[in-house]
Amino acid sequence: MDLFNLLKPKKTLFLIFLVLSSFICISTIQATAVYFTEHGPVTKEVLKFIRSSVQYLFVSALDVSHPEITNELLKLKKQGVDVRVISEKPVFNLPSKTDFSKGLHHVKFMVNEHGVIFGSANFSMSGLETGLNDLVFFPQSYSARFRDFFLNLWNNGTVIKVNDFLVSPIDKVEENVVKLLLKARRRIWVCVYAFSDINILAVLKYKASNGVDVRIITDKWFNTSRLSNVPLESAKIVSSKMLHHKFILVDNILLTGSTNYTESGFHRNVEMIWITKDRNIVSNYEAIFKMLYYGKW
Repeated sequence: MDLFNLLKPKKTLFLIFLVLSSFICISTIQATAVYFTEHGPVTKEVLKFIRSSVQYLFVSALDVSHPEITNELLKLKKQGVDVRVISEKPVFNLPSKTDFSKGLHHVKFMVNEHGVIFGSANFSMSGLETGLNDLVFFPQSYSARFRDFFLNLWNNGTVIKVNDFLVSPIDKVEENVVKLLLKARRRIWVCVYAFSDINILAVLKYKASNGVDVRIITDKWFNTSRLSNVPLESAKIVSSKMLHHKFILVDNILLTGSTNYTESGFHRNVEMIWITKDRNIVSNYEAIFKMLYYGKW
């Protein structure tokens, strides 16, 4: 497939992206921990977080179905804790609402008065155990912003901004990601479940042609995408498990969260991306990327 013809419907938009100068928010607040299912199930860590809730626990995800998680949520509710869930489908016996966007309710987090769990993992068996996912634990200083985001959806059906995060569909997420990729001098390492955004592909091809170390790890889902016929050098497709990560390493910067690099991920779904230079966090994601890329997991 000819890349120019593939890009033609969006070439004007893409050229605009190249000249736009927008501010990219890079968080300076450190996470408290990061977990990867490559090292084993993360269910115990999530259950520990749930049990720490005293006042409230708000859950956001496309899928909340892991039996241990739903049982623990029910116990918490019976103890008088304010437990609520927003997902793509109701969770039985719990206060829950379905998504409010034209696309999917895809942002995955739990928030209580002690902090936030955030990442690529749904609170399901696939998310916490059998698929390949990551979860970042944030300190108490993050609780208020995620609580407010959740309650605005719950009470008003509206998506609001979150400090230190890019939020789809209200922020210029694709524009910000493109701008950051264009600044890469050394490497762009992409590890993402669904990858079909033409603008991102064009930037990767451009940066690779200029000597940047561009590598891609994606799921077998890619074989059915509209980009599957475009040659991708230095690309690995994981087929033995669901590769569900959504992170990119750009030089010493990490982008991670719930967002797949697709048109719907950027413009229709409810999503979030966190961008950080936290060296400890970046090095953890580097190690996971290398494990997956070289097949040593």
